[in-house]
Amino acid sequence: MLEKINADSVVAGVDMGGTNVRILIADLAGEVKAYVKTETDQLPKQRTDNAPLEALMREAIQQAGCKPEDVAFLAAGIAGLDRDTDQEWADRLAAGFGLDCPSRAVNDAIIAHRGALAGAPGILVASGTGSILLAHTERGQWLRNYDFGHYAASAARFLGYQAVYDVLAGRETPGDGILVRDMLRFFRQPNLRELAEAASRSFGLDPARRDRLFGLFAPIVTREASAGSPIAVRVCDDALRQIGVGADLLAAFLDGPDILVSQTGSVASSEYFLEGLQSMICAQPGRRFVWAEPRLIPAAGAVLIAFETLGLSFGDSMAEALENSPHARI
Repeated sequence: MLEKINADSVVAGVDMGGTNVRILIADLAGEVKAYVKTETDQLPKQRTDNAPLEALMREAIQQAGCKPEDVAFLAAGIAGLDRDTDQEWADRLAAGFGLDCPSRAVNDAIIAHRGALAGAPGILVASGTGSILLAHTERGQWLRNYDFGHYAASAARFLGYQAVYDVLAGRETPGDGILVRDMLRFFRQPNLRELAEAASRSFGLDPARRDRLFGLFAPIVTREASAGSPIAVRVCDDALRQIGVGADLLAAFLDGPDILVSQTGSVASSEYFLEGLQSMICAQPGRRFVWAEPRLIPAAGAVLIAFETLGLSFGDSMAEALENSPHARI
Protein backbone atom coordinates (compact mmCIF):
# COMPACT_ATOMS: atom_id res chain seq x y z
CA MET A 1 0.00 0.00 0.00
CA LEU A 2 2.87 2.39 0.76
CA GLU A 3 3.92 2.63 -2.89
CA LYS A 4 0.80 4.68 -3.70
CA ILE A 5 1.34 7.21 -0.92
CA ASN A 6 2.62 10.69 -1.72
CA ALA A 7 2.86 14.11 -0.09
CA ASP A 8 -0.84 14.81 -0.77
CA SER A 9 -2.12 11.56 0.72
CA VAL A 10 -4.69 11.56 3.49
CA VAL A 11 -6.70 8.92 5.35
CA ALA A 12 -10.37 8.90 6.31
CA GLY A 13 -11.73 7.66 9.61
CA VAL A 14 -15.46 6.94 9.81
CA ASP A 15 -17.60 6.44 12.89
CA MET A 16 -20.97 5.01 11.86
CA GLY A 17 -23.48 4.38 14.62
CA GLY A 18 -27.23 4.35 14.93
CA THR A 19 -27.44 8.04 15.87
CA ASN A 20 -24.66 9.82 13.96
CA VAL A 21 -22.20 9.34 11.11
CA ARG A 22 -18.87 11.15 11.51
CA ILE A 23 -15.93 11.47 9.12
CA LEU A 24 -12.47 12.70 10.08
CA ILE A 25 -9.80 13.25 7.42
CA ALA A 26 -6.15 13.63 8.40
CA ASP A 27 -2.87 13.85 6.52
CA LEU A 28 -0.04 11.41 7.16
CA ALA A 29 1.47 13.67 9.81
CA GLY A 30 -1.70 13.46 11.87
CA GLU A 31 -2.98 16.93 11.06
CA VAL A 32 -6.77 16.98 10.89
CA LYS A 33 -7.95 18.43 7.58
CA ALA A 34 -11.72 17.94 7.86
CA TYR A 35 -14.46 16.84 10.21
CA VAL A 36 -18.10 16.39 9.23
CA LYS A 37 -21.06 14.90 11.07
CA THR A 38 -24.66 14.13 10.27
CA GLU A 39 -27.49 12.63 12.28
CA THR A 40 -29.14 9.40 11.21
CA ASP A 41 -32.10 7.36 12.33
CA GLN A 42 -30.95 4.25 10.49
CA LEU A 43 -28.91 1.43 11.95
CA PRO A 44 -26.02 0.72 9.57
CA LYS A 45 -27.24 -2.78 8.72
CA GLN A 46 -30.61 -1.36 7.64
CA ARG A 47 -29.07 1.18 5.25
CA THR A 48 -29.84 0.55 1.58
CA ASP A 49 -29.15 3.98 0.07
CA ASN A 50 -25.47 4.97 0.02
CA ALA A 51 -26.05 8.33 -1.67
CA PRO A 52 -26.05 10.24 1.67
CA LEU A 53 -22.75 8.59 2.59
CA GLU A 54 -21.16 9.59 -0.70
CA ALA A 55 -22.44 13.15 -0.25
CA LEU A 56 -21.00 13.33 3.27
CA MET A 57 -17.63 12.08 2.05
CA ARG A 58 -17.62 14.64 -0.78
CA GLU A 59 -18.30 17.35 1.81
CA ALA A 60 -15.39 16.12 3.95
CA ILE A 61 -13.01 15.95 0.98
CA GLN A 62 -13.98 19.44 -0.11
CA GLN A 63 -13.46 20.75 3.41
CA ALA A 64 -10.06 19.05 3.51
CA GLY A 65 -9.04 20.73 0.25
CA CYS A 66 -8.04 17.46 -1.38
CA LYS A 67 -9.27 15.12 -4.10
CA PRO A 68 -10.93 11.70 -3.75
CA GLU A 69 -7.84 10.04 -5.20
CA ASP A 70 -5.74 11.54 -2.37
CA VAL A 71 -7.47 9.28 0.17
CA ALA A 72 -5.03 6.40 0.65
CA PHE A 73 -7.16 4.40 3.08
CA LEU A 74 -10.55 4.43 4.76
CA ALA A 75 -11.12 2.82 8.16
CA ALA A 76 -14.71 2.58 9.36
CA GLY A 77 -16.14 1.63 12.73
CA ILE A 78 -19.64 0.27 12.14
CA ALA A 79 -22.29 -0.46 14.75
CA GLY A 80 -23.77 -3.93 14.44
CA LEU A 81 -20.65 -5.57 13.01
CA ASP A 82 -20.67 -8.16 15.77
CA ARG A 83 -20.11 -11.49 14.00
CA ASP A 84 -18.05 -12.87 11.14
CA THR A 85 -21.27 -13.13 9.13
CA ASP A 86 -21.67 -9.34 9.41
CA GLN A 87 -18.37 -8.62 7.68
CA GLU A 88 -19.74 -8.87 4.13
CA TRP A 89 -22.44 -6.22 4.52
CA ALA A 90 -20.11 -4.01 6.60
CA ASP A 91 -17.46 -4.10 3.87
CA ARG A 92 -20.11 -3.15 1.30
CA LEU A 93 -21.13 -0.25 3.52
CA ALA A 94 -17.53 0.96 3.83
CA ALA A 95 -17.29 0.87 0.03
CA GLY A 96 -20.50 2.91 -0.11
CA PHE A 97 -18.59 6.13 0.60
CA GLY A 98 -17.54 6.08 -3.05
CA LEU A 99 -13.76 6.10 -2.64
CA ASP A 100 -11.44 4.11 -4.88
CA CYS A 101 -9.06 3.09 -2.10
CA PRO A 102 -8.53 0.15 0.25
CA SER A 103 -10.82 0.10 3.27
CA ARG A 104 -11.28 -1.78 6.51
CA ALA A 105 -14.51 -2.17 8.46
CA VAL A 106 -14.47 -3.05 12.17
CA ASN A 107 -16.94 -2.83 15.03
CA ASP A 108 -17.45 0.76 16.18
CA ALA A 109 -16.29 -0.17 19.69
CA ILE A 110 -12.82 -0.96 18.30
CA ILE A 111 -12.33 2.53 16.89
CA ALA A 112 -13.72 3.99 20.12
CA HIS A 113 -11.17 1.93 22.10
CA ARG A 114 -8.35 3.05 19.82
CA GLY A 115 -9.40 6.65 20.26
CA ALA A 116 -10.00 6.53 24.00
CA LEU A 117 -6.80 4.70 24.97
CA ALA A 118 -4.73 5.50 21.84
CA GLY A 119 -3.67 1.87 21.43
CA ALA A 120 -2.88 1.13 25.07
CA PRO A 121 -4.21 -2.11 26.61
CA GLY A 122 -7.31 -1.74 28.73
CA ILE A 123 -11.09 -1.91 28.77
CA LEU A 124 -13.57 0.33 27.00
CA VAL A 125 -17.09 0.66 28.37
CA ALA A 126 -19.39 1.64 25.50
CA SER A 127 -22.98 2.51 26.42
CA GLY A 128 -25.14 4.68 24.22
CA THR A 129 -27.42 3.49 21.45
CA GLY A 130 -25.88 0.07 22.11
CA SER A 131 -23.80 -1.52 24.85
CA ILE A 132 -20.53 -3.45 24.77
CA LEU A 133 -17.40 -3.88 26.88
CA LEU A 134 -14.22 -4.35 24.86
CA ALA A 135 -10.73 -5.23 26.06
CA HIS A 136 -7.43 -5.00 24.21
CA THR A 137 -4.80 -7.08 25.96
CA GLU A 138 -1.04 -6.65 26.19
CA ARG A 139 -0.71 -9.52 23.70
CA GLY A 140 -2.88 -7.77 21.12
CA GLN A 141 -6.01 -9.84 21.71
CA TRP A 142 -9.43 -8.21 21.33
CA LEU A 143 -12.02 -9.63 23.71
CA ARG A 144 -15.66 -8.61 24.27
CA ASN A 145 -18.07 -9.34 27.08
CA TYR A 146 -20.23 -10.77 24.27
CA ASP A 147 -17.65 -13.55 23.90
CA PHE A 148 -18.73 -14.83 27.31
CA GLY A 149 -22.41 -14.65 26.39
CA HIS A 150 -22.60 -11.65 28.74
CA TYR A 151 -24.57 -8.50 27.98
CA ALA A 152 -24.72 -5.40 30.17
CA ALA A 153 -28.19 -3.92 29.67
CA SER A 154 -26.91 -0.35 29.90
CA ALA A 155 -27.86 0.94 26.45
CA ALA A 156 -30.07 4.02 26.48
CA ARG A 157 -33.26 2.22 25.55
CA PHE A 158 -32.93 -0.22 28.47
CA LEU A 159 -32.71 2.63 30.98
CA GLY A 160 -35.78 4.24 29.41
CA TYR A 161 -37.79 1.04 29.36
CA GLN A 162 -36.95 0.04 32.93
CA ALA A 163 -37.75 3.45 34.38
CA VAL A 164 -41.14 3.48 32.65
CA TYR A 165 -41.86 -0.10 33.71
CA ASP A 166 -41.12 0.71 37.36
CA VAL A 167 -43.39 3.75 37.30
CA LEU A 168 -46.24 1.93 35.56
CA ALA A 169 -45.84 -0.95 38.03
CA GLY A 170 -46.59 1.52 40.84
CA ARG A 171 -43.11 1.57 42.35
CA GLU A 172 -42.70 5.35 42.37
CA THR A 173 -42.27 7.26 45.62
CA PRO A 174 -42.51 11.00 46.36
CA GLY A 175 -38.81 11.25 45.48
CA ASP A 176 -39.66 10.25 41.91
CA GLY A 177 -42.02 13.17 41.35
CA ILE A 178 -39.90 15.05 38.81
CA LEU A 179 -39.06 11.83 36.95
CA VAL A 180 -42.76 11.01 36.64
CA ARG A 181 -43.65 14.57 35.62
CA ASP A 182 -41.02 14.65 32.88
CA MET A 183 -41.92 11.13 31.80
CA LEU A 184 -45.49 12.24 31.13
CA ARG A 185 -44.26 15.33 29.29
CA PHE A 186 -41.84 13.31 27.18
CA PHE A 187 -44.42 10.74 26.13
CA ARG A 188 -47.11 13.45 25.81
CA GLN A 189 -49.60 11.80 28.13
CA PRO A 190 -51.80 13.64 30.67
CA ASN A 191 -51.53 11.03 33.43
CA LEU A 192 -50.14 7.60 34.28
CA ARG A 193 -53.32 5.81 33.27
CA GLU A 194 -53.08 7.21 29.74
CA LEU A 195 -49.36 6.43 29.67
CA ALA A 196 -50.13 2.82 30.62
CA GLU A 197 -52.76 2.60 27.88
CA ALA A 198 -50.31 3.92 25.29
CA ALA A 199 -47.58 1.56 26.53
CA SER A 200 -49.95 -1.42 26.32
CA ARG A 201 -50.31 -0.64 22.60
CA SER A 202 -46.51 -0.27 22.18
CA PHE A 203 -47.15 3.44 21.54
CA GLY A 204 -48.29 2.46 18.05
CA LEU A 205 -44.68 2.06 16.95
CA ASP A 206 -42.68 -0.75 15.39
CA PRO A 207 -39.91 -2.16 17.62
CA ALA A 208 -37.07 -0.14 16.05
CA ARG A 209 -38.88 3.20 16.37
CA ARG A 210 -40.02 2.33 19.89
CA ASP A 211 -36.45 1.49 20.92
CA ARG A 212 -35.30 4.83 19.54
CA LEU A 213 -38.06 6.67 21.44
CA PHE A 214 -37.11 5.06 24.74
CA GLY A 215 -33.43 5.70 24.04
CA LEU A 216 -34.19 9.40 23.68
CA PHE A 217 -35.81 9.30 27.13
CA ALA A 218 -32.63 7.94 28.77
CA PRO A 219 -30.99 11.36 29.43
CA ILE A 220 -33.92 12.20 31.71
CA VAL A 221 -33.32 8.96 33.62
CA THR A 222 -29.58 9.60 34.10
CA ARG A 223 -30.25 13.23 35.03
CA GLU A 224 -32.79 12.22 37.67
CA ALA A 225 -30.42 9.57 39.00
CA SER A 226 -27.95 12.37 39.71
CA ALA A 227 -30.80 14.28 41.40
CA GLY A 228 -31.60 11.29 43.64
CA SER A 229 -34.78 9.82 42.13
CA PRO A 230 -35.02 6.34 43.74
CA ILE A 231 -36.29 4.69 40.55
CA ALA A 232 -33.64 6.35 38.36
CA VAL A 233 -30.90 5.48 40.84
CA ARG A 234 -32.05 1.86 40.98
CA VAL A 235 -32.20 1.54 37.19
CA CYS A 236 -28.78 3.13 36.66
CA ASP A 237 -27.12 1.24 39.52
CA ASP A 238 -28.35 -2.05 38.10
CA ALA A 239 -26.83 -1.15 34.72
CA LEU A 240 -23.57 -0.18 36.44
CA ARG A 241 -23.54 -3.49 38.32
CA GLN A 242 -23.86 -5.36 35.02
CA ILE A 243 -21.04 -3.26 33.54
CA GLY A 244 -18.90 -4.14 36.57
CA VAL A 245 -19.47 -7.86 36.01
CA GLY A 246 -18.44 -7.52 32.36
CA ALA A 247 -15.33 -5.53 33.32
CA ASP A 248 -14.28 -8.19 35.83
CA LEU A 249 -14.69 -10.91 33.21
CA LEU A 250 -12.37 -9.06 30.83
CA ALA A 251 -9.90 -7.98 33.53
CA ALA A 252 -8.83 -11.61 34.00
CA PHE A 253 -7.21 -11.45 30.54
CA LEU A 254 -5.18 -8.30 31.24
CA ASP A 255 -1.86 -8.40 33.07
CA GLY A 256 -2.52 -5.59 35.54
CA PRO A 257 -2.34 -5.01 38.41
CA ASP A 258 -3.57 -1.61 37.20
CA ILE A 259 -6.18 -1.97 34.46
CA LEU A 260 -7.03 1.06 32.36
CA VAL A 261 -10.75 1.70 31.83
CA SER A 262 -12.30 4.38 29.63
CA GLN A 263 -15.73 5.11 28.20
CA THR A 264 -17.71 6.18 25.18
CA GLY A 265 -21.38 6.77 24.41
CA SER A 266 -24.09 9.07 25.73
CA VAL A 267 -25.05 6.87 28.69
CA ALA A 268 -21.51 6.04 29.81
CA SER A 269 -20.57 9.73 29.47
CA SER A 270 -23.48 11.01 31.59
CA GLU A 271 -22.67 12.51 34.97
CA TYR A 272 -24.16 9.64 36.98
CA PHE A 273 -22.46 6.90 34.98
CA LEU A 274 -19.11 8.68 34.90
CA GLU A 275 -19.10 8.87 38.68
CA GLY A 276 -20.08 5.21 38.92
CA LEU A 277 -17.50 4.04 36.41
CA GLN A 278 -14.71 6.07 37.97
CA SER A 279 -15.38 4.47 41.35
CA MET A 280 -15.72 0.93 39.94
CA ILE A 281 -13.75 -1.57 42.00
CA CYS A 282 -12.13 -4.66 40.51
CA ALA A 283 -13.37 -7.82 42.23
CA GLN A 284 -10.05 -9.63 41.67
CA PRO A 285 -7.68 -9.42 44.68
CA GLY A 286 -4.65 -7.20 44.23
CA ARG A 287 -5.95 -5.54 41.09
CA ARG A 288 -7.67 -2.23 40.45
CA PHE A 289 -9.36 -0.33 37.67
CA VAL A 290 -7.67 2.97 36.81
CA TRP A 291 -9.89 5.50 35.07
CA ALA A 292 -8.52 7.07 31.88
CA GLU A 293 -10.16 10.11 30.33
CA PRO A 294 -10.81 9.37 26.62
CA ARG A 295 -8.10 10.98 24.52
CA LEU A 296 -9.67 11.02 21.06
CA ILE A 297 -13.08 10.65 19.48
CA PRO A 298 -13.86 7.29 17.83
CA ALA A 299 -13.43 8.71 14.31
CA ALA A 300 -9.87 9.68 15.29
CA GLY A 301 -9.42 6.13 16.54
CA ALA A 302 -10.40 4.99 13.04
CA VAL A 303 -7.68 7.27 11.64
CA LEU A 304 -5.14 5.55 13.90
CA ILE A 305 -6.32 2.19 12.59
CA ALA A 306 -5.90 3.48 9.02
CA PHE A 307 -2.29 4.48 9.76
CA GLU A 308 -1.65 1.12 11.41
CA THR A 309 -3.13 -0.82 8.47
CA LEU A 310 -1.00 1.16 6.01
CA GLY A 311 2.06 0.08 7.96
CA LEU A 312 2.80 3.54 9.32
CA SER A 313 4.08 3.61 12.89
CA PHE A 314 2.01 6.16 14.75
CA GLY A 315 2.79 5.44 18.40
CA ASP A 316 1.92 8.07 20.94
CA SER A 317 3.26 10.90 18.77
CA MET A 318 0.51 10.46 16.19
CA ALA A 319 -2.17 10.50 18.87
CA GLU A 320 -0.60 13.71 20.17
CA ALA A 321 -0.69 15.20 16.67
CA LEU A 322 -4.39 14.39 16.33
CA GLU A 323 -5.04 15.92 19.75
CA ASN A 324 -3.94 19.28 18.37
CA SER A 325 -7.31 19.46 16.60
CA PRO A 326 -10.38 20.22 18.74
CA HIS A 327 -12.39 18.05 16.34
CA ALA A 328 -10.38 14.95 17.28
CA ARG A 329 -10.58 15.42 21.04
CA ILE A 330 -13.46 14.27 23.22
